[in-house]
Amino acid sequence: MVFSVRDKVTVITGGSSGIGEAAARRFQAAGARVCIAARRDASALADELGALFVACDISQESDVRRLVGQVVDRFGRIDVLLNNAGHFGRTASILERTADEMRYSFEVNALGAMHAMKHVVPHMRPGSAIINTSSLGGLVGMPGYSDYAASKFALNGLTLVAAMEFGPLGIRVNAICPASVRTPMLTGQDGAEAEIALCRTTSALDRIIEPEEVAAMMHYLASDDCPTVTGQLITLDAGMRAGYSEASIEAILKAPAAHATGG
Repeated sequence: MVFSVRDKVTVITGGSSGIGEAAARRFQAAGARVCIAARRDASALADELGALFVACDISQESDVRRLVGQVVDRFGRIDVLLNNAGHFGRTASILERTADEMRYSFEVNALGAMHAMKHVVPHMRPGSAIINTSSLGGLVGMPGYSDYAASKFALNGLTLVAAMEFGPLGIRVNAICPASVRTPMLTGQDGAEAEIALCRTTSALDRIIEPEEVAAMMHYLASDDCPTVTGQLITLDAGMRAGYSEASIEAILKAPAAHATGG
């Protein structure tokens, strides 16, 4: 079977909604044995899918250690880790950013992923895969996103180091860096409509990313059909970084004269 994940024991952090829920549904439908880990109660989703649910705050290493113990006790191993749990706080300039906000974003987005890899890898076999959910915000600077962007840049760096360290064990490590994804995390934040409009205007395809599309890339990276794909930061952005879209050029040309330079 092409891109098979059948019988692969798959741990999905942040699996209660958004990208994590889409991944849980896709992997379960493809025959994987899924564990959903999340702070929010996802027992109803797990029951619906026939999956295992473990309550877990990945920023707490003791929670992650307990999560891994329960999965190994039930399945005996772990084949796929989807490091998907994430945090997005308020939009604020660096001048307004607090140390606590910065610290918490790192604890969830970077340190949480490290906790998971640290405790999962000893239970992985050659051929296993780790996929980290990063962000386009971990590749480019975006005003107001200092804590989020910095933590995702850190996650990308962690991904590259992990790929080199775990490669000799036969474990592949990649990160997916999507632009804005239509999830509750996006739609529930202030300025969501403006962010969606920005992504649509600057993308080649005039759209944002759907959770199922990120899950599809996770499925590919977790399968045995890409045995040499590791250490990659894969951008899913509908062409935002490819160049200047016609819509963005038109918007600039229509901008008020106050933005023009010169006399």
